[in-house]
Amino acid sequence: SFAMAGIINNYIVPGLVYAVIYSIGLFYGSIICLFTLYRGIREKSFDFLKVKSRPLPPKCLNDPELGEHAYIQIKNIKLHCVEKGDRTKPLMLFLHGFPESWYSWRYQIKEFSKDYWTVAVDLRGYGESERPEGYRYYRLRYLLEDVKNLIEAFGKEKCIMVGTDWGGVLGWYFLQIYPQYIDSYVFLNSAHPVTFRKIVLSSFQQFKKSWYVFFNQLAYLPEMYYRQDDIKVVDKLYETTKNVTPEDIEAYKFLLGKPGAFIPPVDYYRANVMPDIELSKRRTTDHPAPRGLFLFGNNDDFIDVRVVEMTKRMYYNLTTEIIQGASHFVQQDEYQTVNRLMREFLKNGYEERPTSD
Repeated sequence: SFAMAGIINNYIVPGLVYAVIYSIGLFYGSIICLFTLYRGIREKSFDFLKVKSRPLPPKCLNDPELGEHAYIQIKNIKLHCVEKGDRTKPLMLFLHGFPESWYSWRYQIKEFSKDYWTVAVDLRGYGESERPEGYRYYRLRYLLEDVKNLIEAFGKEKCIMVGTDWGGVLGWYFLQIYPQYIDSYVFLNSAHPVTFRKIVLSSFQQFKKSWYVFFNQLAYLPEMYYRQDDIKVVDKLYETTKNVTPEDIEAYKFLLGKPGAFIPPVDYYRANVMPDIELSKRRTTDHPAPRGLFLFGNNDDFIDVRVVEMTKRMYYNLTTEIIQGASHFVQQDEYQTVNRLMREFLKNGYEERPTSD
């Protein structure tokens, strides 16, 4: 019967899928637990789990060249952002990825604040934005609402949206639900969750690259693991990324080293591992698709470059560019190339028009 089919599709199948995902997470978790235990016994100390105290932010986080810090109260959350440029110009809104902050856009802020009003935000739970407790508050529906409310709070009807990694995930969904708020968009090294799931299921390479998605489902353990050796994961993440200085690393560690600061970034994975059925159904089709640019550094340790082709098939009006040899953190690694491609793309669409609100 219909009712039975509904129960199977809506509850039983997702339940089984989640059980499988969680089991894979437990597998990775048990390996990490054993290694951590072994290391503690061998070193006769668990001091490696501690994070160095960083009472003061590194200077670069308050660099006046990157703009002014602001806190914006929207519906039920206060978000931190850094803004630069003329407010009467078109809004260029930057959405960062895991486990970064507004600061990952420093090279784009310097470049684009001359012609746009650039605003780089700390997503909810990150950096100096508020951190609601409980992973359900990091579901995509809330994150998307935040972005929409921000654009409205800035008194703008539209923005040029720039997102990478999780910021790109938000962007792909935002495009589907609120296209009327986007004038044009640039997404970097991110995948629409639908595309990502397809690739994880069809490619063992991607499955292996995605070990952390499974591991991040567990409680407590991911945060403990990422904080090891004074948040060494940050050094590891940027190993193959150029233009990230020791001071930049300190900036990320300063923000992630605060008590409880690693919980929300991991909650993004806990809250959104299963497709949000309601969200997937919501589509605004009566609005023309905004122009988009999808940039992808093909030396990405986390996402298979095949997402580019698959994404291209999903969206009209999308230009794609693969940046050879660039890492997952492409907007820092190859910032000159990224800035040039963004400028060319925007020139073809935006700058010819009179700038008005």
